[in-house]
Amino acid sequence: MDRVHRRPARIGRPGLALAVLALALVSCGGTPGTTPAEPTPTNQKSAMRPPAPAPPSQESHMPSPVPPSSAPSTEATTLLTVEIRQSETAEPVEYVLECSGGASGPNTTLPNADEACATVQSLGADFFNALPNPNVACTQQYGGPQTASISGTVNGTQVRARFTLTDGCEISRWNAVRGILGGGGAA
Repeated sequence: MDRVHRRPARIGRPGLALAVLALALVSCGGTPGTTPAEPTPTNQKSAMRPPAPAPPSQESHMPSPVPPSSAPSTEATTLLTVEIRQSETAEPVEYVLECSGGASGPNTTLPNADEACATVQSLGADFFNALPNPNVACTQQYGGPQTASISGTVNGTQVRARFTLTDGCEISRWNAVRGILGGGGAA
């Protein structure tokens, strides 16, 4: 009986390196030839997810109210406190934004208030209460030391948001509310 002995095929170093790289990419969740996209204002909603509802408190004897829809309407009412810091050590500058029916109200102290009201109305309350999506990669870039916070009510829904310029996702969020905060360095 003649047996034919075959040598196992040799992959070679370049082929082995390519196989290891492909395996590494697949194990990281990517596929060869793709790169993670940086969130932009057009796909920012995919980079943020709505907050999880808080568990009901055992101590509360009052039923929890059902929050109204945060969808923008022409009769929307907004009352926000906007605080902007130029740096970590700078004193905050505080403004009030009051909007009703898409126009600024008499208590408003924020510059460009009509543009800010239009921005709030187009974004709705969900934008301000959204939590970062842990499955989105953000570019590591620095837009400046400015920080801001926005709190109050939008269409009857309590909102609270903090904005920084510490990475691509945060810069994108800041840009989405540029009508309220201005550009980085707004005062």
